[in-house]
Parts: sequence; C-alpha cells; structure tokens
Amino acid sequence: MEFRFIRTGKISSINYKECSARVEFDDAPGIISKELKVLLEHSNKEKDYSIPSIGEDVVCIFLPHAPSVGFIVGSYYSGINLPGETGKIKYIIFPDGTKVKYDLESKILEVSCIGDVNITAAKGIKIKAVSLEVDAETTFKQKVTGVDIYSPVIKTDKGDIDDHLHKDSLNKNTTPPLG
Repeated sequence: MEFRFIRTGKISSINYKECSARVEFDDAPGIISKELKVLLEHSNKEKDYSIPSIGEDVVCIFLPHAPSVGFIVGSYYSGINLPGETGKIKYIIFPDGTKVKYDLESKILEVSCIGDVNITAAKGIKIKAVSLEVDAETTFKQKVTGVDIYSPVIKTDKGDIDDHLHKDSLNKNTTPPLG
C-alpha cells in the first residue's frame, strides 16, 4: 500500500492520560494505528482537553519523513451522525445530555446540566442584569455573612415581599415594612 499523509478512520481505543488514541483506518479495515496524539487548541499555559469517543470518525495526518508518527486532527460529521442543531451557534453536548450552547445571533448562553452545577471563586462572583429570576422547585437557600442584602422589590407568586402584612395578636394587619 502506498504511503498516505492524510487518512480517515474510527477511534478504536483511547489513552486519556497521554491524550492519544488508536485508529482503525477506513482504507485498511482491521489495521490499527500506533497511538496517535490528539491535536488540541492549547497545551501550554492555556490548556484544552477534549478526546474523540470510541467509534468516532476522525482525520489523521502523518509526517512525510516519519510515516509512523501521526496525529489525530479532529473528528467530522458523517451521513449517519449529523449535528442535532445547526446555524450560528456553538455548543457541546455530553453523553449524559448536559449541554452548553451559545447562540451568536440572539446572544443567549444556555447551560442545561443533568447534575449539580458548582461555581467556586477565590474572591467574588458578580451577577449584573436588568432582572434575575430564580426558579427553585424545592429549596432556595441564602447564606450571607457580615453584609446586608438590599433589594428594592422582591416578588413572589403571592405578591411583593415589601407589600406583605402580618396579623398581630388581635388578628389585625400590622403596618407595612418601613423603608
């Protein structure tokens, strides 16, 4: 068989620690490559990590002066495996259904996670928006140490919190909260 600089195939095994994989080539069924490094966007001060899955279609390149040295350039969609959504969007969908998507036209970032979401910051987290909606089906917990929380109006399904009244011991309405 003549030497080919570019070959296609399917991932047959993965070495996650070495960021490499073996590929069964489309032009030589049953022939499995040596471990090939997966090309990534960054691997120095910035780091990126994403490995194709077993059975995923990939493109490989090989060095002309060292035909046994090659790299997995990336994966591609085939007629059987097409993207679920297309357009001016960027997204990643994980095997469990978790999804991160950005729509370049509407400027909306969506995160849909099957499990918990943890956000940790060494200093602070700022959320700045015209409005903030929290929809918790079971419990919403708030713990703040050493600071006051101020909100001009907090709305609930039973009305604004600063508009509510309590009953006193004689079952009469108390005065509204003082501003």
